[in-house]
Amino acid sequence: MPELPEVETVRVQLWKKLKGKKIKDVEVFHPKSTGHNKGFSKKLRGEEINSIDRVGKLMIFSFKKNKDLYLLAHLKMTGQFFVTNKKGEVVAGGGHTMSTIRTLPDRHTRVGIYFSDDTRLYFNDMRLFGYLKLSSRKEMEIAKSRFGPEPINKNFDSEAFFSGLGRKGGPIKAVLLDQTFVAGLGNIYVDEALFRAKILPTRPAKSLTRKEALALAKHAGEVMIESIALGGTTFQHFADTEGEKGGFKQKLKVFGRQGEKCVRCKSIILKSRVAGRGTHYCEYCQS
Repeated sequence: MPELPEVETVRVQLWKKLKGKKIKDVEVFHPKSTGHNKGFSKKLRGEEINSIDRVGKLMIFSFKKNKDLYLLAHLKMTGQFFVTNKKGEVVAGGGHTMSTIRTLPDRHTRVGIYFSDDTRLYFNDMRLFGYLKLSSRKEMEIAKSRFGPEPINKNFDSEAFFSGLGRKGGPIKAVLLDQTFVAGLGNIYVDEALFRAKILPTRPAKSLTRKEALALAKHAGEVMIESIALGGTTFQHFADTEGEKGGFKQKLKVFGRQGEKCVRCKSIILKSRVAGRGTHYCEYCQS
């Protein structure tokens, strides 16, 4: 599943392609992807894209004409965005690699957004878990409020993070995966942040000292910022909107490295399940 750095990479690059474009028409190929909203196409026709923001892994499109209209987009497991030029050629795409894309729309295309300059934005989703949902400003704000603060934010409150951990009885990994507590940390980056902070994923969250919590907050932000700079991490054939695979995979210290030697102490990296997720760690470096 794409995580925050991957979604942020897609958001930034989509914005470069779609800034100010006027929507000429919209075609819904599968109503589930739009929440069976019969007015989906009509509400978007004539609108111009004003901004593309993000909270957690949720992308938020706003429009110039209707200030109370927002498009909430979530890729979930297999969602993809593809931009085509006037000739119908794929010139940008984010999600799975573009090697499987020949012509669009294809059998996995769920929504097509057609612009006045004859370029197009397609939303593909093989497993139909992702969505494009229209909302009002109030509904958008409610959706945003469900997410906790992001460690990549320069104003992230590490002291509040420490205090919050003191009220959590579950394993630290499960707490970090809770998007209502902190937003954007998915499975890959939780494992990497915990390794950098030398904390076992199974440690009760409330057992962390202030020093450990502040270090964890720092590393959680750093690992995602580094990944964003490299276009994310390529797993399950993820590629950004330029078709480039994320380069952070080469920087991973524990995730996906089970059976290999730890880069710090040369012990063997282990893999188990914590909070229902495959979890990678060094039992000697992390405590």
